[in-house]
Amino acid sequence: MSCDHEKNAPQYGCFLVIPLKYDPDSLSREKLEQIAEYHPLTTMDLNENIKAMLDRSNEAAVGACFTVECEPLVAPLCGKAVSACSQSFRVSTGEDKYDFALHQSYLYIFQTQVAFLCLNLSFAHMEALQAICNPGSAHSTAVFFWTDETGKDHPFSVETWLGAFCGELGLQKFFDGESSFLLDAYAYTFAVVPERFNTLEEMQKITFNLHKMMPADAPIEDLSEEDIRYVYAVKHQVYNSYRWGCCVCSQTISYVIADQDFEAQRNAQAEDGLPVVLLSLYEKYTCLRFTELITNMDKEQLKQLKELKKLMLRFQAFGTVTPANLSRWHNVKQIYAYLLEVNDINTAIQDISTKVNILAEHQQENERARSETVINIITVFGIVSILASVLSIVQILSGGDLLIWASTILTTLVMALVTIVAFWGQRK
Repeated sequence: MSCDHEKNAPQYGCFLVIPLKYDPDSLSREKLEQIAEYHPLTTMDLNENIKAMLDRSNEAAVGACFTVECEPLVAPLCGKAVSACSQSFRVSTGEDKYDFALHQSYLYIFQTQVAFLCLNLSFAHMEALQAICNPGSAHSTAVFFWTDETGKDHPFSVETWLGAFCGELGLQKFFDGESSFLLDAYAYTFAVVPERFNTLEEMQKITFNLHKMMPADAPIEDLSEEDIRYVYAVKHQVYNSYRWGCCVCSQTISYVIADQDFEAQRNAQAEDGLPVVLLSLYEKYTCLRFTELITNMDKEQLKQLKELKKLMLRFQAFGTVTPANLSRWHNVKQIYAYLLEVNDINTAIQDISTKVNILAEHQQENERARSETVINIITVFGIVSILASVLSIVQILSGGDLLIWASTILTTLVMALVTIVAFWGQRK
């Protein structure tokens, strides 16, 4: 009986998406090429024009995806004594200890000075992820260990490890201060089970449990959360059952998939599902990044203002994606639409539009003030020039004969007549 239970037990995985930021001058492209490999998107869940947004050969690309093997990722932590495929870890919350493994992970870097490190984790118990993230609290008492080839545990600090890895690339924790790298991490969780689902309620219960970072069969009910959305696969008419379902929330997205091959499904989730989530998070954190740049910049530096305005306008024009243009599949578009909705990204983009307008008005006021200064200087020189011309005319007339006086009077009358005619024509 226990063997059957273990055979049917879900296998769990998670992409822990950590938001980062960078300054263009400090990002080390050379180091990035050394430890990571560019990863072009091949998924058929996204339209070609959307995939082009993450194609670095495209001039209009907004970012690019890179794969980071396990060895360079944990080198700052374990040195060279690590497998190239995966690294075993353990997390302890006191009496409870849970094992988990780190695999080839992903690094998304966007042109708007934001980036995301997607740690690829797997574990046998969902409680491991709960211990890692400690949801609902800004502080964690969890202790982390990495395990060597002999099975010996070595304690380490997650903050020191991630800080060292990101620092080599010129990346920084997105929010300044003493908060943890994991505090604002977005959890993309998936569970793979062998049997298909007969009802939507089965998938809804499991994905909600995953959202709560609890086992799939745990008896959990919570009606207080209002930012929960569900999306399901189309019912297979031959099998009369469903293959997958997901639960979308502002801080997590949770999938349950019926499949026999966990590794194949992990790769499929990374290729098909992860880019959809990253596009929405990129828009969210770009708005936050722009707000930070506006707050910290020198408002008197016109060059900085122009560069930031250009970056913001380009993001608004080419960097945002509407659900209708994302995919040929309705459920993929629905997942993306829910991600935008629960994170209130459209409102954030509108707020950025307001900031762009304020920025433009401030810049125009500065330019107008400079123009008025130049005009005032020109006016002063013009008045001086007029006075000099009047003195010259007076000198000429004082020593002139009748012909000069007649020419001067006639010219003045003609100019006055032309001015009156022009004024009259303008009024008519």
